[in-house]
Amino acid sequence: MIEIEKSCSNCRYGLLVSVNGDILCRINGVVSPNYCCSKHKFDYQVKLLRPKCIGCKNFITPDEAKECSMGLCRLFSARQYNGKLKNACSKFIAKS
Repeated sequence: MIEIEKSCSNCRYGLLVSVNGDILCRINGVVSPNYCCSKHKFDYQVKLLRPKCIGCKNFITPDEAKECSMGLCRLFSARQYNGKLKNACSKFIAKS
């Protein structure tokens, strides 16, 4: 079994600061990516289970191309986009 080293870059409380690569921690403020405090919790859900728009009930594709990944969101968009590339929003409802 592979042991994953604890660090703020894989913690639930950390957000990446895109300007300089530091981590914005909800508990400790701005810290380096390899820092780790005693309140560390692994962020498995965000890393492993990131649904895409194409799997949402609100994502509409043209009727003639059922396997097409281009479409639009019934709730938010007027332009077509690739649903396999875009991460789903908070209104995600899985297709049944």
